[in-house]
Amino acid sequence: MCHLDTGSTFQRKGMESPKRKYRKMITGILYGLAAAFLQSCSYIFSRNFVVKHADPIHLMIYSQVIMGTFAAALLPFVAPPGLFSHHEYAVPVILCAVFYIVGQASFFMTLRELEASRASSLLGIKLVVLALINLLIFGAAISAIQWGAVILCMFAAVMMNFSGGNLRWKGILWLLLTCVGYSFSDIYGKQAVFCIAGDASLASAMTSTALSYLLLGVVALPGVFFIRKSYPAFLAALPFAVCWFGAMLVLFGSFALLGVVFGNIIQSLRGLMSIGLGVLLAHGGFSHIEAKTGPAVFRRRLISAILMIAAIAIYSISKLR
Repeated sequence: MCHLDTGSTFQRKGMESPKRKYRKMITGILYGLAAAFLQSCSYIFSRNFVVKHADPIHLMIYSQVIMGTFAAALLPFVAPPGLFSHHEYAVPVILCAVFYIVGQASFFMTLRELEASRASSLLGIKLVVLALINLLIFGAAISAIQWGAVILCMFAAVMMNFSGGNLRWKGILWLLLTCVGYSFSDIYGKQAVFCIAGDASLASAMTSTALSYLLLGVVALPGVFFIRKSYPAFLAALPFAVCWFGAMLVLFGSFALLGVVFGNIIQSLRGLMSIGLGVLLAHGGFSHIEAKTGPAVFRRRLISAILMIAAIAIYSISKLR
């Protein structure tokens, strides 16, 4: 029986020289920034797909088959010896994959309702959903500081809502379902890591990711034969799949070097990056992806994203106390 370690780091502790620690920290930060940037790019490519090709199901099928291929190529290099001699990780890996599909499909539906930059920034409310899941399902105590972070995050979400047209109820529901799916996927993904190797090493984390995406790729493969074949749609799904899978790899690299708490804080910068990319796209003539906004709207989105990052940082750091 495997147990979920509540520790906050993927790295093994030991005596290290200050120079080596500094080098690892800088490398981990660069990995985290790369993960945030690649995720921001993946949101833009997914928005481009659902606007041009309309059907998010096609994006799910094509991208999962592509990422399943990547996972199959990666697994032999990261899997620990004797991986398939025990199967304690099977249930959490399956649940991680199922809830990821719920979250990802819901996010693609959200992108039909609003721009990628707003959607990316609003993903910060996953913090609220995680707090409620921990409280209502797992019975975890939520401190006053953490409740303060949750309230700050909700305030930022309300501010973001009034930064370029109000969200319709359909968009809000899809966004909430996205956060629920991603939250449970994170929970079971972390459990799968410890079921694989008993610790949170980089190899076990990447193995868990590879197993999940390989499973999803296998499940999605028959779907290719039931949808209308479209080579342009496949090509449009490819950059999303490359960016998303690449983001997962460097994200775990960041976790391994910095720990989950610091790594997640850096990853939350994707909201700011998405806003910046959105401005560039809007002024570059890609109005089907990002609509042009005035300076006041841009400032509200920027302030909202910064407040969400602050909320995530406060909540994450308070868990270490």
